Amino acid sequence: DWVKSYQESITPIEIGPFYIHPTWDQPKEGMLNVMIDPALAFGTGHHPTTAACLEAIASEVKAGDEVADIGCGSGILGIAAAKMGAVVDACDTDPVSVANTLENAEVNGVVFREIWEGSAAGTQKKYDVVIANIVADVLVFIASDLKRLLKDEGTLVLSGILDKYEDKVLQAYADCTIVNRIQREEWVTLVVSNKGK
Repeated sequence: DWVKSYQESITPIEIGPFYIHPTWDQPKEGMLNVMIDPALAFGTGHHPTTAACLEAIASEVKAGDEVADIGCGSGILGIAAAKMGAVVDACDTDPVSVANTLENAEVNGVVFREIWEGSAAGTQKKYDVVIANIVADVLVFIASDLKRLLKDEGTLVLSGILDKYEDKVLQAYADCTIVNRIQREEWVTLVVSNKGK
């Protein structure tokens, strides 16, 4: 039974306060449960960049914060932020990802304030925390858009960066302060702030 063996291959994982599991597994008491079934859109928590972003969300997002998930994929990061008590907006240039995010939000009992198909340029709002788990080149390309979304003393979580491209990303965000750097395997996640800049 290939369906059964496939389902058994998807194991739940714990990252900080989050318990990421597929819908066919039981939630875990005392944790923030996020249900994500593997689908076309990227992001089940198993990839090092997703895991590092969840770690950053756990330390940076507070209840009541306004959060933007740019390039939301499966919606896992926005859903995790919502479970922390944040007000979340999300976008992705891929319509499949937007649809997948809406489905996953419903399964998890969370509502995004706004979700749109498109890029960071699609909003004029300002946020406490902006999460962008994309790739290094795009993070460099949209640096000014991402920085524009930040409130004063806002925080950017930049992920999807192969370590060999880290310097290129750092140059694009040289006007920000590095708050944290999380490395998992060859992937780097940078948490930066415009505080005091």
